Amino acid sequence: MKKISIVFATTSSFKRQEIAIVLSSNEFTDVDKVSRKVGDRFDIHFSDVRTDEPLEIDLVPMVRHKAISAYRGLLTPCIVEHAGLILKEHESKGFPGGLTQPMWDALDAGGFLRRTRAAGEPALARAVIGYCDGMGVYTFIGETEGTIAHEARGSREFYWDTIFCPNGFEGKTYAEISEAHGLSEKMKISQSYRALREFLELRAKKGESDLFS
Repeated sequence: MKKISIVFATTSSFKRQEIAIVLSSNEFTDVDKVSRKVGDRFDIHFSDVRTDEPLEIDLVPMVRHKAISAYRGLLTPCIVEHAGLILKEHESKGFPGGLTQPMWDALDAGGFLRRTRAAGEPALARAVIGYCDGMGVYTFIGETEGTIAHEARGSREFYWDTIFCPNGFEGKTYAEISEAHGLSEKMKISQSYRALREFLELRAKKGESDLFS
């Protein structure tokens, strides 16, 4: 079975590291209902093409815009991703969602926890994958439930991995899980992989044809 080639527009070295783990260890359900390793069915190539990310609380329109901008730069079908935290108290509005990254960049971990007063509170980690082939845009959502830690913990300082504690891991942050058990353990439950898996399963159904053909 011929592998399907996918272009992923991202400049993040952390994201590229995660995709390498996904290719070698994560599985998805193929069209014949058989679970296969992602790397057995897909080749994922990276591009550092510039993308536009408008400030939006809602991650979906933000990612749609980002996917279109990536396609305009590449002129080839591609995917993008963006993720954010959603505090359960503000789930109806999806806050901070797409604003998580600028808040994090401005405040760092300690400032983020102080300003949001979210320590110990339940939260969702939400990721959105956007696919654009010039004809239209598909979006795919993945979520992981958890809580916000009282302080940053763990050495893998990728975005908010040091403060998000997924349910079922005794209060360990993503960063601590990656440190203690390897990045593959995080990727089993990652919102990013859950969104990517939704895309891969649809992509496999369409085979070599574009999603909008």
